[in-house]
Amino acid sequence: MDEDIKKIFERKITVPKFKRTIGLFGATTLGVGALMGAGIYVLIGEAAKVSGPSVVLSYLITGILAYFTTLMYAELGRIIPRSGGGYTYAYNILGSIGGFTTGWFLAIGSIFASGLYAMGFAEYALSLLGKPVHGYVIRIVAVAVTLGLGFLYVFVPMKKKSSAQSWIVWGNVAILLVLIVIAAFHINTDNAKPFLPMGLRGTFSAISIIYISFFGYQLIANNADEVINPEKTIPKAMKLSMWISITIYLLIALAAILMVPWETLSESSAPLVLVADKVFGGKGWIIISLGGILASLGALSSTIVSQSRQTYAMGKDRFFPDMLGKLNERSKQPSYALGAGVVLVTLALVFFDVQFIAKAANFCLLFSLLPVSLALRKIYRKNPAHKPKARWKHFLPEITFAINIGLLLTLDIVSLAFGQQLAIIGVIVYFLYSRKREKRGKEGVNIILEKERRFSFFSQNKVLIPVSNPNTQKALLMLSHTLLAKKGGEIVVLAIKNVPGKADFYEALAGADETLEVIKRSIALAKKQKIKIKPVIRASRTIPQGIVNVANEENSDLLIMGFPKLKGDGNPSVTDNVLRKTSTDTIILNLKTQSEDFNIRRIGVYVQSYNSLNLMIMTATALAEKSKAVIVLFGLLRPGYSKAQKTKKDKLMIKSLQNLQSTALYEILVSVSDDPKQELINMSSGFDLMILEEKAHQKKFKGHEESFAFQVSDQAECSVIIVKSVVPLKKLAQRL
Repeated sequence: MDEDIKKIFERKITVPKFKRTIGLFGATTLGVGALMGAGIYVLIGEAAKVSGPSVVLSYLITGILAYFTTLMYAELGRIIPRSGGGYTYAYNILGSIGGFTTGWFLAIGSIFASGLYAMGFAEYALSLLGKPVHGYVIRIVAVAVTLGLGFLYVFVPMKKKSSAQSWIVWGNVAILLVLIVIAAFHINTDNAKPFLPMGLRGTFSAISIIYISFFGYQLIANNADEVINPEKTIPKAMKLSMWISITIYLLIALAAILMVPWETLSESSAPLVLVADKVFGGKGWIIISLGGILASLGALSSTIVSQSRQTYAMGKDRFFPDMLGKLNERSKQPSYALGAGVVLVTLALVFFDVQFIAKAANFCLLFSLLPVSLALRKIYRKNPAHKPKARWKHFLPEITFAINIGLLLTLDIVSLAFGQQLAIIGVIVYFLYSRKREKRGKEGVNIILEKERRFSFFSQNKVLIPVSNPNTQKALLMLSHTLLAKKGGEIVVLAIKNVPGKADFYEALAGADETLEVIKRSIALAKKQKIKIKPVIRASRTIPQGIVNVANEENSDLLIMGFPKLKGDGNPSVTDNVLRKTSTDTIILNLKTQSEDFNIRRIGVYVQSYNSLNLMIMTATALAEKSKAVIVLFGLLRPGYSKAQKTKKDKLMIKSLQNLQSTALYEILVSVSDDPKQELINMSSGFDLMILEEKAHQKKFKGHEESFAFQVSDQAECSVIIVKSVVPLKKLAQRL
């Protein structure tokens, strides 16, 4: 068993990494694949509808504006050559909120962009049938190709996928170039008159529709961990792919407008088929449909892959669920992130039409650029050495911020309203889920030392036991097992590896032999006592915070710890710090005998208030039923007590009896004392175990160790259990 645990430990602290297999050609292919997609095959008709022949000017202006943003991304790719693209740049420079904002809108924007490309593929693939089809058929085909690509990228080796991607992307480029060359002999300049039928307002309105066509360059940055020499390759690939795409976009737009009246283009869902028919004759639509298929497939493929890398980065940083931040050990692919992306694209295809998908993608992708501009500005301000030689590029952050704000303002009210709703949802997700998880991720990492567990929707009781002292391990295990005997549940055994400073958690765990030995000892004890446990090692900046974080992450119902050595020097112990911070009910066991000699015959429960009464009685009854012990419920009154005080104490005792739903025998004792602390110490000789309450607020004490319960426990002759309950509202508030 020890050897199995060691192997599991070594495997889990060895983090799978992407392989650097993408060169300049591969990175450029990725960018061109994302850029040369539905933007020209699907959206040119939608853009012509609002701008007329000036759609050519719309493409030129959009290309220039997008190129500034490309330069900004290229700069950041040079400075921060890591996967995750804009999310990684914003997170590293702006911190948690900036990173989440960028990543949230990038992730959603990529989902909608993928939906747009899938719809483009479906429309052009079905155009090969030569007859109109119903809209739901287009959606079915779009969903099918999305699911098919998802399956491909999860299960097919990367080399084969890269080769297929190259053929798809450059095959599309070749078809477009042939179309451009032959179209030059069939142009009719009269089709471009009047050039501005909708005025300049129409020209600029088209920009909000087609901007998504110019966003693929940033997907290169998402794959930085797979790129060879990323500091140089990524900026070059971004610029090169953008220049190629802008050139082809302009030439295609010009050919389309000069060959087909813009009114006719605006009415077609596959506008370039009309152009191809005039260039190649009646069968030209077959060639251009093939190009549309390749383009949409290449863009969809590039976006799905790159989106999964960005989602993986956010999962790794714990903004998203942990499984999204894991690489498949065999394929070295973020399989869960890929799968989640495919599912979300499918939902977008089912519920939204193509125009809404395009507008939603535009809003999300534009908004995601704003924090990225601020990130580059902060880099330039704090570290001038990173500024490029060209002086005008020093103003790239301000230029790109202004450009993208301006482009956002061109969006219609539907896009802005939807963006506002997404922002509200993002705020809720961040503050109720992601913020705490990301913070805990910075403070430490958990290694669960067991094989993969089956996921279950059903929650179960969980008891967390932090272990370090070999003298108390057995007693803590037995106590946990006893408390769970009735309800059932899971015991989580935790050992902490302290990692101070900024040392890497996984590197520190590689030298955690002593911590691993603690877990092995617990496993051996549990096996001997036939107790099932879930062993966990956590690397943490501080031990108390590590315990609190694991309690929250495991959704523990109860935390059971050993009694600390009271130092008396004013410095809080681990236990004291945990009690200050935890939102979990806690039991502290002060065992005064060896575990083997711990025979319980009489259990004294000091009934003091209602705060922790349920947990105290539950603990007493569980132990009493197992060991056939007698429970003594006792309380103390001050000399000269009033009738009201006596009535209050009686009600408290009655409440205790109501909670005492057990076959165990019991006694009730109420006595008078002017020194409760000394009275309890004296009474301890008549018990094998005494259960005390640690009140939640200890205003008159600097720390818990100076409190009444801790002082009695330290001086008592019998073993003592200290109980502290947290009210449900406080649990919820602290965990949120």
